[in-house]
Amino acid sequence: MRVLLVPELYRPDDATANGTLNDAVALVEEWLAVDPNLHVYWLLAPPETANYDPEYVLADRDRVTLVEAEPFMHGHDHEDAFSETGYTEAQLRAVEEAVFEQTGYVDVAVDQQVTGRYDLAKWLDRLGGGREASVRPTDVVGYVHDLRLPFKRHGRELPDDKPMKAELSAAAVADGLWFKAGVDASRMREYGSSVLDDDFLDDLLGDALETGSPLDFEEFEESYAEDPEWLHVAGSGWGKKNLDVVMDAAEALHEEFGIRTLMTNMDPIPEGLAEYPFVDAYPECSRERYEAALRTGDLAVVASDHETMPRTPFEQAASGQVLVIRDEPWAYDCVPEDYRLAGGLDDLESLAVRAVERWDEAVAENRRMVDRVREVRGPAQCGRRTREDLVDRVERRLAAFEDNGSSDVLAAVESAASAFDGEVPLDELADRVDADDRVDDPTVTDLVYALRSLGYADAGNPGTPAFVPAGDSAGSGT
Repeated sequence: MRVLLVPELYRPDDATANGTLNDAVALVEEWLAVDPNLHVYWLLAPPETANYDPEYVLADRDRVTLVEAEPFMHGHDHEDAFSETGYTEAQLRAVEEAVFEQTGYVDVAVDQQVTGRYDLAKWLDRLGGGREASVRPTDVVGYVHDLRLPFKRHGRELPDDKPMKAELSAAAVADGLWFKAGVDASRMREYGSSVLDDDFLDDLLGDALETGSPLDFEEFEESYAEDPEWLHVAGSGWGKKNLDVVMDAAEALHEEFGIRTLMTNMDPIPEGLAEYPFVDAYPECSRERYEAALRTGDLAVVASDHETMPRTPFEQAASGQVLVIRDEPWAYDCVPEDYRLAGGLDDLESLAVRAVERWDEAVAENRRMVDRVREVRGPAQCGRRTREDLVDRVERRLAAFEDNGSSDVLAAVESAASAFDGEVPLDELADRVDADDRVDDPTVTDLVYALRSLGYADAGNPGTPAFVPAGDSAGSGT
């Protein structure tokens, strides 16, 4: 099986700071661990443009290919305003060169871009054979990271709900949807009827997958202080975070218990917050400094209006920071429905005080919550859910090929493949089949599905795909 991933980099000059990419890398690592027949293509900005090492996206492995091209509006002062926009001619040509000019193919494209999906779908369909192919060449899956809805900050960037309309319209082009968070799937149903037909929306969401956002809990030590000394305020200072409420709680904790506040932010600290006498602030914080703060902190208070499977607060909780969280629907994608440290915006200060007063109870409650998060966001669980969806998509098209595919192509492929000893390189197979009088220029898609129908599996190698008898592989046969 061959999968193309296109992450949205909302921080276009710092790839590793994007939860979109972090999630995708974690999924790919799980897929590679269980499926030796898998090959992954990344479509990303070059490493020097987006400030990452190829090793970070696992491109130091044979079964991962980094397809590099500058994104739309690269280098412009306002490039971040177009981080969700694709696709440039250079990007589409890069996919053609890296995949299809190697006589390769793409089974599933997992697309996080908000606009441009129709262009990607057209391109992959055309390169895979289009209407000449017996089955659809590529499924395009829309991977929804943080749905642009009117109540969210990035859902209000333009008037008249344009961000939401753009994203929901792109969903109409997708062959399936992956939602990082269940709350976005439910909110899409709530808001989507203003853009999409209800029956269509029901079909689209009925087939959708809630992926979870993987967190590797092995990276964190869930260690609790005997008595809390530090509140850790982490992450951005965006308005949705309601940091005034968090700082009120911080001030109360300092006055009543002498608890100090540790503040970390990859951006500058919002004006005035670092001036509190009980605050140690680390603006433009490095990952190393942040990880040290995870080990130091004892409490966290999250007052956000909305989040979508946020990473930072649950990294804090997994590190032994007791999490006081706002009682909002987004929280319950992770925390138990009866979590006793969740409350309204006006209740967070008193909940934080109570957590300190009843510290042993608060620690036990946080442990219970972390156990729940492990179930929802464990990398193995997230990887299994998404890989099963990928495999199902290939198997459905294989069944369609076996029902409707050309018997002449199947016979020609079987004859040509028998001439190889072991691996069957797809380009050499294509040349042999093309010379067969029974067929005329078969598509790469038909060649691939004919091989699969005959019991061959992709070896997952780089460059031109090679197929081997499925019995010679431990993979799924895709």
